[in-house]
Amino acid sequence: MTVPVISDGAPFEGVLAVMDESTPEAGAGVYFVLTAVVIPEPAVVAAIVRDVVGDRSRPFHFSKEGPAAIERMVDVLAQQELRAASLWSSVPRRGQVTARQRLLKEQVSRLADGGIDHVSIEAGDNTSNLRDRSAILDAFRDEGGVPFRYDWRSKAEPLLWVADAVSGIVAAHLLGRSAEHFDRLSDSGLLEVHYR
Repeated sequence: MTVPVISDGAPFEGVLAVMDESTPEAGAGVYFVLTAVVIPEPAVVAAIVRDVVGDRSRPFHFSKEGPAAIERMVDVLAQQELRAASLWSSVPRRGQVTARQRLLKEQVSRLADGGIDHVSIEAGDNTSNLRDRSAILDAFRDEGGVPFRYDWRSKAEPLLWVADAVSGIVAAHLLGRSAEHFDRLSDSGLLEVHYR
């Protein structure tokens, strides 16, 4: 199987879902959090996210951001009414690969049921991207193929920053560190979280 090509700069088609993960340590293991955020108008939201982050060379990453940048990203989610779903599992450190494949299969199945046109995943190394592709193909093996376009993008893609923010917010909540942003998104009906 050929390694997936990184699709930075390619246009998004239709309703987009962006996916990212967070893997905070929790005791002897980790909480593996896989988040998908649905973006009905990718070009509009990408422009807003670029404005929110400002003129800087480094991508948004939740664990490296200050409170003001995180608040601005939550404002984007709320104002654009972007819906997010996070699936999470508590696993041993060596169970992360299996957890990702299992949660990815469920996440893409849920997205297909929601009528998504395009899924974009933050790229990892070649082995991880190949595993992702196998999990996606396996999720739809008995259904005649994957019902949406999918690709991998580097962290330079601004729309992935939205999924990164939500994954970080869910991880912080699970660790008992912060509930403010989590509660705001959950209470507004924009975030659902499921233990798997």
